[in-house]
Amino acid sequence: MASRQAGYFQSLQFPSESSVLIHDQIYGDHHITEPILVELLRSPTLQRLTGVWQSGITALFNLGPRVSRFEHSVGAFLLVRKVGASVAEQVAALLHDVSHTALSHVMDWALSKPGEDSYHEEHKARYIAMTPLPEILARHGFADLKPLEEHLYPLVERPAPHLCADRLDYALRDAVAYEKMSLSEAQGVFRAFAAFPDAESPARLMVLPDVSLALRLARAYMECDRNVWCNPSHIDMYKRTGQIIRDLVEQGKISDNDLWCPDDEFWALLRSASDANGIKELERLETEGAPKAKGLGLPPGAKVRTIDPDVYVSGEDKPCPLSVVDDVWARERQEYIQKIQYSLHLCFLYRSFAYDFIRLSSPHQTQHFTMADQAYTTTDLQGALPLVARGKVRDLYEVDEKTLLFIATDRISAYDVIMENGIPNKGVLLTLCTKTWFKILTDAIPGLRTHFLTLDLPPQIPASLRPVLQNRSMQVRKLKILPIEAIVRGYITGSAWNEYKKSGTVHGIPVAPGLQESQAFPDGPIYTPSTKAEQGEHDENIHPDQAIQILGATHASTVAALAIKLYKAAHEYALTRGVIIADTKFEFGLDEATNEVVLADEVLTPDSSRFWPKDSYAVGRGQQSFDKQFLRDWLVREGLKGKEGVRMSEEIALKTSEKYKEAWERITGGV
Repeated sequence: MASRQAGYFQSLQFPSESSVLIHDQIYGDHHITEPILVELLRSPTLQRLTGVWQSGITALFNLGPRVSRFEHSVGAFLLVRKVGASVAEQVAALLHDVSHTALSHVMDWALSKPGEDSYHEEHKARYIAMTPLPEILARHGFADLKPLEEHLYPLVERPAPHLCADRLDYALRDAVAYEKMSLSEAQGVFRAFAAFPDAESPARLMVLPDVSLALRLARAYMECDRNVWCNPSHIDMYKRTGQIIRDLVEQGKISDNDLWCPDDEFWALLRSASDANGIKELERLETEGAPKAKGLGLPPGAKVRTIDPDVYVSGEDKPCPLSVVDDVWARERQEYIQKIQYSLHLCFLYRSFAYDFIRLSSPHQTQHFTMADQAYTTTDLQGALPLVARGKVRDLYEVDEKTLLFIATDRISAYDVIMENGIPNKGVLLTLCTKTWFKILTDAIPGLRTHFLTLDLPPQIPASLRPVLQNRSMQVRKLKILPIEAIVRGYITGSAWNEYKKSGTVHGIPVAPGLQESQAFPDGPIYTPSTKAEQGEHDENIHPDQAIQILGATHASTVAALAIKLYKAAHEYALTRGVIIADTKFEFGLDEATNEVVLADEVLTPDSSRFWPKDSYAVGRGQQSFDKQFLRDWLVREGLKGKEGVRMSEEIALKTSEKYKEAWERITGGV
């Protein structure tokens, strides 16, 4: 009886023209006799996928297991078949990946446009029209071709983080292949999962019956993402190969039809079509293997993948996501997502980005750009939300009558003037730093209210804008913002030191004599408010008594006391991270429904604070800092203080970004 290896875990036998035996190490043996399924399993169109590897370029060079697109397609089919899905849904599962090109998702890096789905999904209809599949389906009663629209079949495809046949199959195969889960554990998942409420319900859902099993699967999936799917080394190889393919397609040396062939054939085609420089790069990929991940970062276009399996325990009304029933998993998953999403945005903050950008954009051309040219300095939500205001750094949009979207751009200001260029991903750093501080402060001060709601983007935001806006945006409560900035100073430095040298006061407040520069105030931190000037104007330092006149006695007293309390809590925490907070400013709003003072805006970022390294701190001199003091010093040195139209040099932009990054890493641990 003829037998054929179909992939890493799977082989097929053909006992007769009318049947197929599937031997799968994870799912067991299955005898297929339905005519449409047999014809599809035998078809050259589907068999092509036995030579297309899920892991693309890394599997081609045996840097990972050769799990094939065919065995994955058959695996997805076996999953829906196991729970009693209709033949139509089984066909949809079997064909869901039929349009995958050679090297799988490498083609996304080569030819996909920004905002598009994966290349094989965008071009599925075009590919299918080139194959006998429409005729096969029509011959078996599916002339409407509905099984080619997998989104119509919830067991086959569901949005992440739900389970579906596609997601569950590649998870189990890669988890076992990369030793993140044992074969017996994967077999246990196959035996246990079910369709809720049944396989025919319009709202059918894949569920697991056990929390511990769901947690084991979810963690294995996350480890696959960390070490395989979102591995910077693998992605670097994908990008480099993608650039070669893109160049050859643009030069007309590879046609569209060439994209749909087995991986080995396609690689040979690349070699035959490439010039000497292209051959050299191909040979580097063949011989050097995966590069070291350190310093590579994750570029825009990389995806973070997690699952949150729905768990249904007998006797309950309905399934619940694992994160709802397991708080530990909820935290693990959220922390992982935030860390990876931060890396996606941060990758070009470093010098390695400049080299990577030039090399990957066009390996044979010299391009001239500056790091600061890559900054996101102007928001345009394409009419998705109404713009409320633009500040020095943040743009505010209205989500609904109670909610605003704060978007932190990469603009940077100094001495009340916005620079012409920005610091790439500065807005991401500020937002993640603020989110971390909100958590620290609310834990430290019971009853503290903040305006922060979530880092999740509102549903109105278009998919094409989400990558650049994620983690630089936060949804916040609408408040009546109080018209002062609550500055708290723990150490005498900057403008406070200059005033003290002249008059022995800070903001008009008498201070103990004999202080040295950078010394802590002997009686503890002091509250020194200022007015909030219009953009382009200067804030005015005021005495606390003037704040009473502006805010009224009750709110002024609350703001002063709360600002000091916040500073002390933050200062105490920062010391444990090796950082001294010399001074900072807070902003507050009023919840008009309750008349409560609420902490608002950003908090304790390098934009709003002066951070010093604890290990080099010494009284009697200026200190190194993790903030924009480097930029301020450059402006003064160059005679540019307070001048409009200033453009930072590449060196200043880079060094300022390094200061911001170091502050973020010290404060948050890089999470």
